[in-house]
Amino acid sequence: MAGPAAGRASTISNTSETQSSPKQPSQMAAIAQTVTIGGAYILTSSALISFNKYLMQPQRFSHALHLTAIHMVVTFLMSLCLYGCAPQLYPTMGLARGNMGKLFKSMLPLGALFAVALFCSNQAYRYSSVAFLQFCKQGNVALIFIMSCMVGLQVFSWTKAGVLSIVIMGCTMCAHGEIHFVMIGLLLQLCSQFFECSKNLLGELIMSRDMKLDVLTFVFFQAPCSLLFLLAGAIATYTPDVREDFVTSWHLVLANAGLAFFLNVLIALTLKKLSALAFVIIGVVKDACIVASSSALFGDPISMTQRLGFFVTVCGIVLWSHLKMQEQAQKKEQEEREKQKLLYQNSQVIDYGASSETTTDAERNEKENV
Repeated sequence: MAGPAAGRASTISNTSETQSSPKQPSQMAAIAQTVTIGGAYILTSSALISFNKYLMQPQRFSHALHLTAIHMVVTFLMSLCLYGCAPQLYPTMGLARGNMGKLFKSMLPLGALFAVALFCSNQAYRYSSVAFLQFCKQGNVALIFIMSCMVGLQVFSWTKAGVLSIVIMGCTMCAHGEIHFVMIGLLLQLCSQFFECSKNLLGELIMSRDMKLDVLTFVFFQAPCSLLFLLAGAIATYTPDVREDFVTSWHLVLANAGLAFFLNVLIALTLKKLSALAFVIIGVVKDACIVASSSALFGDPISMTQRLGFFVTVCGIVLWSHLKMQEQAQKKEQEEREKQKLLYQNSQVIDYGASSETTTDAERNEKENV
């Protein structure tokens, strides 16, 4: 009696093990993918920011405008090479090439805003520490929300305002706690953030209305548009020191530009392969790594007020990200309900039409019989 039962139990157990075993490798592969991509993104982003600070010292290549122009040249050339080798990484390139006139009309103002944002950001490294500038960048979340509400892309709510007030309070604490405070460094960073947020906002408006481009295709066309404005400024401010410093540090400058392009590729890969929650967590870890590496590499002092302010800011950003993910989930759920409602209404119309045809056929047959 126990034999067949034991046999069935063994069969069920083996079946369940067989069904669950493929899930474990897939979960492990997903974790490995998240750690690999996220780790590469964090390391590359931290390395690039520290590299920029290193280059912007007077004895190396302290020419922010010319460095930014070189970035755009290298980005465009490497984009051409990458597109030639792996066109599948540019899924919306066909759409972009089919609307070149409209695309460049939209990209030119974006290029101008991006050029100014990059110039101000690189110039700020001459006056302020990497840690301080990174603290300031946390305020982009609040800035982009305010600007989005002004143009109608976001709906104001007191809940969002309350969460963002935590972010603003943390950023204020970080700025107030800066030991070696330089006003021009803060002003340059604020200008950079304003133009960067304006670029992102204008890009969202244009791309949501005209065409939706993937990250690498967007970078492919944004680089030459930004270069047009950067070249004009680079030519106007050119001095013999630029050439002399480039000859001395050309290998560092080109390596820095190549790293900037590689970061764009990693951003595209991160957005495509990882979930929104993973991206938020990676962003928080990245900010902490940048601040820590700044303190370790350049000896930037970080006061206790700044540490506390950074913790408050990170908490605010995590809460904000949670709100946004909830908002997106509710929007997706509402769209799904509307879709199901529409399908139900269509099925009702079809059923009514079929029943009407059946009734008409029955009446016709009854009349013929009479």
